[in-house]
Parts: sequence; C-alpha cells; structure tokens
Amino acid sequence: MEIILFRPFDFGKWCAIGLSAFLAGLLQGGNGMNFNGNGFNNQKFGNYGGNQTPKLDFHQLGTGIAHFFSSMQGGIIILVVIFAVVVFFALTLLLYWLGAHGQFMFLDNVVRNRGAIAWPWKFYARHAVSLMLFYLLFLVIILAMILPIVVGAVVVCIPLIQHERWPEGGEIAILAILALLYLGIAVVMGVVMFVFREFGVPLMFRHGILARAAFWQSMRLIGRHPGSVALFVLLRFAIAIGMVILSVLVCCATCCIGALPYIGTVILLPALVYVKCFTLDCLAQFGPECDVWTVDVAPVSPPPQPG
Repeated sequence: MEIILFRPFDFGKWCAIGLSAFLAGLLQGGNGMNFNGNGFNNQKFGNYGGNQTPKLDFHQLGTGIAHFFSSMQGGIIILVVIFAVVVFFALTLLLYWLGAHGQFMFLDNVVRNRGAIAWPWKFYARHAVSLMLFYLLFLVIILAMILPIVVGAVVVCIPLIQHERWPEGGEIAILAILALLYLGIAVVMGVVMFVFREFGVPLMFRHGILARAAFWQSMRLIGRHPGSVALFVLLRFAIAIGMVILSVLVCCATCCIGALPYIGTVILLPALVYVKCFTLDCLAQFGPECDVWTVDVAPVSPPPQPG
C-alpha cells in the first residue's frame, strides 16, 4: 500500500485509483451508511400509555391500507408498481455493470501499481460483462430461494391480521423456522459470493477466464482448504468491522463530507488498497497459479481486435 500510494505520492494517480475503488464498491454494496434519526417521535402507536404493553391495532392498520387502495385507481397502482420494478432492475443492472468494470480496474491499478482508467476498462470489458451476468444470475437464484419463504410468511400472517391477534403456538414455530431458513440462505449465499468476489475475480484477472470457470475454481479452493478459507472469511469480517468504525470516524471528522460518494472512497483509499493487497497475498498462498502479483505488466494499449 505504501509503495502504491506514497512512493512517490501522485495526487492524480490517487484519484484515479480512488475512482476504480469506488466503482468496484458498487458491486458489493459500497461503503455508504444511512443514519435516520427521525424514526422516533412522540406519536402514540396503538392504545397504550405509561408502562402499559404496546398493542398493535390491526383493525386500524387494515382500514388504512384499504383506504389507500380504494382512493386510487387500480390501473394507476399497477403502473406505479411496474415502473418501480423497472427502475429497480435498471438501477441494479447499471450498478452491476459499473461495479464489474470497477473490480478489474481496481485490480489492475493495485497489481500493476498505476492509476489507469481507460485501458483496464476496455481490456477487461468481456470479463466485466461475464461477471455482471453471473451476478444477475446469482441474484435470480437467491430471489427464487427466498420467495417461497416470503410467501409462506405472508400466508401465516394474513389470518393474524384478519383476526387482529398475535401469533401463537404452531404459528410462532412456523415463523421461527422460516426465519432460520432465510438466515441460513443469506449466510451461505453471502459467504459463497464473498469468496467468489475476493478469490474468483482475481483468478479471472490472473488467467483471463470468465466468471463461471472462476466461480468453480474458487469453490474448489473452499473444498481443498476449508480451514484456511474459513479463517480468511473471519479475518475479513473483523477487518470489515474496523472499516465501518473507520468510516464513521472519518465521516465525523470531516463533518459528513466523507460520507459523500467517491469523496469518502478517496479519503479511505489507503485502507481500501491495504485490504485488497491483504486479500491478494492470502490468495497467493494457495499456490503459484493463484498468485495475482505475477501477472505480466500490461502493454500501453489493448491489442487490436480481429476483423
């Protein structure tokens, strides 16, 4: 990290690497935090006061929902829902596209110790598209796994709302099982995608392979070195907690300027480069075929395209 950013210090290079790190963060949710202190006020929820236990007014809730839908035309509601879904998927596609390019740009700048933008964007365009499509496929798979759980929870909760009561007995057990299934899927799929992003994407960069092949290579690493991979995941989790604390401190020290997109990434760039170098060093310990640092220095411009 010190060699890349401070030997010598180049502000233009710093900003270029910061841009690649910012784009790379789009594929993993970024580093932003949203604090909303307006969620607590003096309004009364339900019929309670003093030390009395709060009571959820299901009738009032159902009446409010019914009034909302009855006050609007059905066609308008459908159009609004369709528009929201289209916007959501369009933004997801855009973020994945930019984030996939950013992953290879950031790797290129760290491994080759430079602040390039245009060259890695063009040279790794095919790999970035492959990575984006793989992320979209994985998102569809996760939604397909979670949707039955959500539907089951809704089926259980509808009678509760209709009869204005809290869950009891078997209903609590069913909701608890559904919650555990959701948590299990979230943890397993989150770890799998984390290992693929931290190990599989560098393997794509190292060998010039596409996302599917890199995914199976990263999964084979888990099968061959489960203890080492588990230790790496735990270490990165601890580092992530430290990064969150550091982000909050930077945000407070800069009067929330550090919370602005890209600006915060530039400020935190030494920590981000350190984490990326740490990850690549851990990956290199699995063998020379996993050593990303041995990638040949790239030419000045991409090779000419055939035809």
